[in-house]
Amino acid sequence: MIRITNRMMYNNTLVNAFRNNQGLLAAQEQISSGKRINRPSDDPAGMMEVLEFRSSIGKSERYVRVMDNAESFLNTADSTIGSVHDQLKSAKEQALSQVGGMATAETRKTAATLIDTMIEQMISTGNTRVGSRYIFAGQRSELPAIDSNGNYIGSGKDLRAEITNDVVIPISVRASEFLSADMNPAVSTSTTIASLNGGAGAPAGSFNITDRSGTTGAVTINLGDTIANVILAVAAAGTNITASVSSDGTALVLTDSTSSPLAPITVQSNTTSQGLGIDGTRNLSVFTGDALDPDIVSATLIADLYAGDGVTLNDVVLMNGGASSTVSFTGDTTVGDMITSINTIGGAMTDTVTAAIDSTGRKLTITSGNANTVAFAGEAGSGNTAEMLGVGGGRNVIPILQKFSAALKANDNNGIWAALGLLDTNMETVNSVRGSIGARANQVINIRSSETEAALNNTKLKSFIEDADYIEAASELAMLQTAYQATLKSSAAIVQTSLLNFL
Repeated sequence: MIRITNRMMYNNTLVNAFRNNQGLLAAQEQISSGKRINRPSDDPAGMMEVLEFRSSIGKSERYVRVMDNAESFLNTADSTIGSVHDQLKSAKEQALSQVGGMATAETRKTAATLIDTMIEQMISTGNTRVGSRYIFAGQRSELPAIDSNGNYIGSGKDLRAEITNDVVIPISVRASEFLSADMNPAVSTSTTIASLNGGAGAPAGSFNITDRSGTTGAVTINLGDTIANVILAVAAAGTNITASVSSDGTALVLTDSTSSPLAPITVQSNTTSQGLGIDGTRNLSVFTGDALDPDIVSATLIADLYAGDGVTLNDVVLMNGGASSTVSFTGDTTVGDMITSINTIGGAMTDTVTAAIDSTGRKLTITSGNANTVAFAGEAGSGNTAEMLGVGGGRNVIPILQKFSAALKANDNNGIWAALGLLDTNMETVNSVRGSIGARANQVINIRSSETEAALNNTKLKSFIEDADYIEAASELAMLQTAYQATLKSSAAIVQTSLLNFL
């Protein structure tokens, strides 16, 4: 026979009261928070599912924010390029009104003033911003895309964004695709050191390089060296480090073959190593240096232009003073070869035509040897060679407008005729660029709709697992309150009043 002591009754009363209190608190928490699961211990398996859904929802929301920003860029680009097309139509109207015998030198000077204003507007258009970012400057969006002379000075790479898993798209276009060409040469073994960093070059000099085993060697760079010479100089330093050109043709890559690394790769920092984009200390066995951004020089390979895509060389027609000649680039392999081909044919014309690399090192220019005529270039047939070289229509809206203005001021009727034809190719290119922007905008809209729907569905599924049933929780709370009151009343009949007062 077991004796029930007062202590046992007190303890049992306290246990029942605490149990009821815990149930009441849990029910009240569910009602106040609206959640069935408030901590992992409430439902460990359910909490794992909830966390997975939260991660998916968060990722979708981040992608939606990126796409909102991308759509803002694309919509602004679309409307801006639409205005470029409208201005080109106005320029063509001016060309039509000023060509032929009805126009005079005075009317053409007046028209030239209008075209000059249009050029200023085009430069401003090229430097359009969304927030603080220049949307037509490519990846270098913190800086203007077009300089005061109408030349493209932005990046050779598109500004891109990941809008969903593994889907990365350009979120705008570069001004070099429609306002002023950029031949954007890739870095290759034949790239000269002097052409790097926008023409600023990398100065001659020496710097130490230390591999991950701690071995140090000296790298010496001389005037006139190419990237091939830099690669050989790194190999000759006697370390475990070798150099190569990155797969995207933008920078140098240093690779350390040390089997058991003890330290980071260290490249002494001075003007030479900085110019090559490889200075500093990195705790990696393979690292890619800074973008080298080479300018075009005579030795630049045609195959290296346009980020290594090259240019297909078709015949080009030179037009100057009513005369025209066809240039063939057969056998040309470098930019210097192409310049020679143009100058050889152009020099034989009545009013000579001379080609050169422009002051920014981005494209070619052609000039007339006669102050009263303006030289133009166009395609001899199909293709876009003149456009890609920066001397024809298509993507060279600002240069063509500048030549058109010069022809108006010089009262060069033949030059105005030539500009009239090239303005049509400018408008075709602008329309094509605008179409590509529209396609990307539609892609963003469709994917954003999918991501928004995915976030909504995941939210619903998470709610099924995590959220409380208010009716059930309220019923449970009422039942627990009744049980708690019953416990107190039954305990009052059994235990001493002092214990109940304590409770």
